[in-house]
Amino acid sequence: MIDLSAHILPGIPGGPADMDGAIAMARQISEAGTVTVVGTPVLTAGDVAPLTAADDARLALVAALAEEGIPLDVLPGAELTLDALDGLPDDALHACTLGGGGRWLLVALPDAGWPLSLPARMAALEMQGLGIVLAHVEQTESVQLNPDRLRDLIGRGALVQVDAASFGGWHGARAERSAYSLLRAGMATFVASGATPEAVYPQGLAEGLDALEAVLRRPRDEAAWMVDAGPRQVIAGQPVRAPRLVPVPRGGFDPA
Repeated sequence: MIDLSAHILPGIPGGPADMDGAIAMARQISEAGTVTVVGTPVLTAGDVAPLTAADDARLALVAALAEEGIPLDVLPGAELTLDALDGLPDDALHACTLGGGGRWLLVALPDAGWPLSLPARMAALEMQGLGIVLAHVEQTESVQLNPDRLRDLIGRGALVQVDAASFGGWHGARAERSAYSLLRAGMATFVASGATPEAVYPQGLAEGLDALEAVLRRPRDEAAWMVDAGPRQVIAGQPVRAPRLVPVPRGGFDPA
């Protein structure tokens, strides 16, 4: 499995305080069945210095994991707030792409309020060959209150990532309801962990895959697209053609 977002980089805000903590996180992530993870520091302003520090931390972690014999690839990337998305120069934006693939940016919506300017921002990014993956949308108030807001962004090419832990209620009842609602509506593209030092793998990708399989009522290999083949396309910088994974009605008829 491939995890598109984990806050695992040592000494970087949002990540573990030191290398020992990062190695402990990596060991748990690996033991949960994940083979590749994108280390996603959260960038909140148009400053390239944190990005440079994050990549230095990632390279140090990669070396430490090799010494420890932990079979986990840690790839570059970042989680951008809208302020950071606006403030970073073009070359830095490309450096923030998930997996270093040069195409997909992980972008977090504000906790409250709806960004009316986002469609225009997406159009400008598209001119640069960039697209966006909306991060952990089920945790934002605007999506919880009105998930259909996402349909316009999805129609414009946005992909949607949901945290696996939300299926287990780790981010609260509203996020849990929203995660399941997005899945049932076919609006969730990927599942990632969003792991942090405080909640390393409260519900890992394997448990998230169990939730997908139960809700979609599809064979596990179909649901696994959201944690394997789909994320693989993202980190390779490829166009993503997500299958329409909506629940199969009870009785077995497949609308897709």
